[in-house]
Amino acid sequence: MMKRLLTTLTLFMVLAAAATAGEARVLETSGRVEIRATPQEDWGPLEEGMTVAPGATVSTGFGARAVIQVGPAARLEVSALSRLTLEELIEREGLVETDLHLGVGRVRAEVQAVEGVQSDFNLSSPVSTAAVRGTSFEFDGVNVRVFQGRVRLSNRFNQSTTVSQGESSSTTGDDEPASGDQSLEDETTVSIYTAGVEERTESEATTRESDVATLRLDLIIPGE
Repeated sequence: MMKRLLTTLTLFMVLAAAATAGEARVLETSGRVEIRATPQEDWGPLEEGMTVAPGATVSTGFGARAVIQVGPAARLEVSALSRLTLEELIEREGLVETDLHLGVGRVRAEVQAVEGVQSDFNLSSPVSTAAVRGTSFEFDGVNVRVFQGRVRLSNRFNQSTTVSQGESSSTTGDDEPASGDQSLEDETTVSIYTAGVEERTESEATTRESDVATLRLDLIIPGE
């Protein structure tokens, strides 16, 4: 019995050592960029060279941006008036698991292939999730535009579509994501985000997806 217990404890210690929580490192900031380690703590300034631990939230102000290296493969550019939480970053031998949540705003992500490393990268919003297949893409919580590689976009019911290089797609969370560049021709819901407020309101508008980014910037209401 004691030998079995020691074997179990040894195995647990090996697994714990093999899977460790990683950190993200800030490569660049401009404007007002803040970090909150936990929801219970106060906001503080986020500067170049600092680390972002799992559970922390990054917030960018009006006209601000932050560039963050997440693990060995992912590089994030957090746009102005965004709020991004690093929910999980686990590194184990040959695999990096990353989960981020975009509460508001827009993020551009580049996930590069690294020899000997497999990336499991997920970026979610209140209404959808973008799962990466080693790629470069832009995501604002509703719309995804892929610059390189492929992204799987899913709604809250796990209905999904694969978006390839040069294509875009979108979902409000209830509707099934449009396949590929079909969303370029579809009418979409323009999301109005209020900085500093977690809730999202929506305005129905007849527009092409290529105009959505401009409309969203025009409709952002700055606030503390």
